[in-house]
Amino acid sequence: MNSRQQNLRLASLAFLFLALTASGVAFAAEKPRPAPEISSHVSLVPVVGAAKEELVRALGAGKGNLQTMSTEHHECPGGTPHVQGIVCGSTTNDQLTLTGSCPLTDGSYADFYSFSGTAGQVVTINLSASYDTFLFLLDPNAATATTDDDSGGGTNSQIVFTLNSTGTWFIVANAFQANTFGAYTLTLACSSGNPSACTANATTLCLNNGRFRVQVTFATPQGQTGSGMAVPETTDTGLFWFFSANNIEAIIKVVNACSFVSAPRYWVFAGGLTNVQVTLTVTDTQTGTVRTYTNPQGTAFAPIQDTNAFATCP
Repeated sequence: MNSRQQNLRLASLAFLFLALTASGVAFAAEKPRPAPEISSHVSLVPVVGAAKEELVRALGAGKGNLQTMSTEHHECPGGTPHVQGIVCGSTTNDQLTLTGSCPLTDGSYADFYSFSGTAGQVVTINLSASYDTFLFLLDPNAATATTDDDSGGGTNSQIVFTLNSTGTWFIVANAFQANTFGAYTLTLACSSGNPSACTANATTLCLNNGRFRVQVTFATPQGQTGSGMAVPETTDTGLFWFFSANNIEAIIKVVNACSFVSAPRYWVFAGGLTNVQVTLTVTDTQTGTVRTYTNPQGTAFAPIQDTNAFATCP
């Protein structure tokens, strides 16, 4: 999604939230919710709605038939969005409803959440439902930090993002298609930043500008075990040897494919010249996400071409 698409989709949410700050009253939806945690004078609805509208136009029929809502339509009950405060480590089960959620200009509906965030925190937000979901993260100034459609697997959404400022951040749980309602689950997990940054050593590679920690262990049929010895080759690629520095056993690279709009990911590619048991562990030190690949004992090392390894862009 380009910046114009984001700005147009986000503009619908800001107009609705402007009504909230003008009146000073948060109208509760029909579904019960705790007292909102909001920042004053922050417009959200027009920004989100217009940005999504542009996204829908760009994707066209690829996501189904979407209709633009009339400008005369009320964007929330009482003209005011309700913002529910949530905390890190929480799971919220809720639902999009016709009368209890905020309609955007493309005819889809959204619920608003807010949480207190600190610069340097890494947040992981998951939105899952039986329908196609869409997820927004807005910064304390109501600017779009990032959005996601299907990174959570299937048609679920996931955002992994390092907060760049301290304050009240906003999450928008949205259905991708117009007039789609039903239950959803929203989870928010937060880390304290990057306490376990990669440090290269004799058995550790730090790839893709040092973000990904790569380690290997092996076991032979005779019971010999150990750690692979790391040999860096480029910023993205490295080697491991087990028994002799002259005898390379495995090669691996971690590729930044975040520019792929349809499925932004970090890819893991690896190959081996061995048939002993090998366990290859790759850790995204920015988010704590781990991927483990195992080659069975007595089996020729099969190539690894994991283009879905880490949905942790940027």
